[in-house]
Amino acid sequence: MRLPGGQRLVTAAEMAAIEHAAISGKGIPSLTLMERAGRESARAIVAWWCGPTGSPARRRRASGTRPPRGRVIVLAGRGNNGGDGFVCARYLKAAGFTVRVLVAGEESSLSEEAAKNCAACERGRMPVTFLPDPRAWGDASEAAQAAGQAMFLVDALLGTGSHGAPRGAVEAAIEMAERTEVPIASIDIPSGVDATTGYREQPSIKADLTVTLGLPKRGLAIEPGRSSAGLVLVVDIGIPSAVVDEIIPATLIADPDWARSLLPSRPMDAHKGSVGRVLVVGGSAGMMGALGLAAESALRVGAGYVVAAMPASCVDALESRVAEVVKRGLAETPERTLALGARDEIIAEAIRADAVAIGPGLSRSRESQELARELLERVEAPIVLDADGLNAFEGMGIHRMHGPLILTPHYAEAARLSGQSVAEVAHDPAGWARRFSEESRAIVCLKSTPMITAAPAEPLVLNATGNPGMATAGAGDVLTGTIAGLVAQGVDAEEAGALGCYIHGLAGDVAARRLGIRGFIAGDIMHALPAAIMALESGALAEI
Repeated sequence: MRLPGGQRLVTAAEMAAIEHAAISGKGIPSLTLMERAGRESARAIVAWWCGPTGSPARRRRASGTRPPRGRVIVLAGRGNNGGDGFVCARYLKAAGFTVRVLVAGEESSLSEEAAKNCAACERGRMPVTFLPDPRAWGDASEAAQAAGQAMFLVDALLGTGSHGAPRGAVEAAIEMAERTEVPIASIDIPSGVDATTGYREQPSIKADLTVTLGLPKRGLAIEPGRSSAGLVLVVDIGIPSAVVDEIIPATLIADPDWARSLLPSRPMDAHKGSVGRVLVVGGSAGMMGALGLAAESALRVGAGYVVAAMPASCVDALESRVAEVVKRGLAETPERTLALGARDEIIAEAIRADAVAIGPGLSRSRESQELARELLERVEAPIVLDADGLNAFEGMGIHRMHGPLILTPHYAEAARLSGQSVAEVAHDPAGWARRFSEESRAIVCLKSTPMITAAPAEPLVLNATGNPGMATAGAGDVLTGTIAGLVAQGVDAEEAGALGCYIHGLAGDVAARRLGIRGFIAGDIMHALPAAIMALESGALAEI
């Protein structure tokens, strides 16, 4: 798999390993890293706060009469993130701010490095107040009054190594900070947000700015962590690139150059049989729209010939919708769903196909579900499995013996496949995609925000396109057809999953630009696919 050359994201464990390698392998003292972290955080915060009049920080100020420099409260924890906060406080004071540090814990509980930097603050006559009692952070407390009068708060309570819900004084400090309407800048990660999963504990900080140290954290790119982070700035803390390169990346973000390099070529002597044949299996009474969206989307991304296999009585419904798709009316159940008796004709059609999509509009009837399971076992072409095709394997697991398999579940389908709850999947979507891909040996395109593509033994790829307007019925069927159409044109299945997510999201961005974020529908995404591909090919993404 050709990997994106864009931004690399690290998990908390990866970042810890990188820092350990820098300290133990390259001889960089931990205090030096902390000094750089606090100094660069302060510089980024000053630039953010004192930036142009139209900057987000300026817009958050209560009035235009307040000076650019004034009172700042640094909220510090007991660990090394608190140590970064102490250093940041010193540099903010040097930049002209009046700084006070409030510590959510006892002085004796500070880590060794944090304690040294706390002493440096005290030597510089900076007020440092220890508040280990949660009651000291209440609404009527002196700490709350001081925070409410500050120009902004600096959150240095919990770092990337934190797990689970905040408790005690840290919990109370976060709740106090969130009750104020004062802008918040977080160091490395908003306290309460998991740096690996993006899960937002209760309580947690919702920052206006996050200055993340060394490398961007995966949790800052996955919802709800992404929305909790505000503006994210990555600052260099002096870790040698050779140290970073020694750690195999777990997560990458798709970038336009990578996506462009994967687009299938179109020779001058191309004909409909040479640029990809797709078979889409699905449809049922009342659900023919799903089949039509998937089939037409495969055409819209460049496949030359698309066949739709469906219940015989439903052919007319699709015929009136899209002329360019070839329809195969097959054996059906009394409920007008595909019957098991359609199996042999579908397999014969699949032999001629370069890619097969199973599931859009299929229904959850017993025969249709059994049909999906048999097709997965007997069809040799690459398969994209979605919707009721996925539901056919509820509680069974998926193990295909031959041919690539691409799964495109949303959270509920993912939960059914793995026997977990939706909440468990949502708690760590990247982790779920990784585990299920390894267990099933399938390529998993999880419909999270952003979409995550996992392939066995490959880094995760997070999508970089798309918008909330794509939360509309049928959008997943467009994705299914998009991926199947790319596979049929010769794109490697692992790459087609991530590329399909990218193009699908880009088409959604085109639709949003044309129609607004609220009113466009799945058909608009489908019709925007050619424009999205054209913009990607030409490099004119800024014009979308």
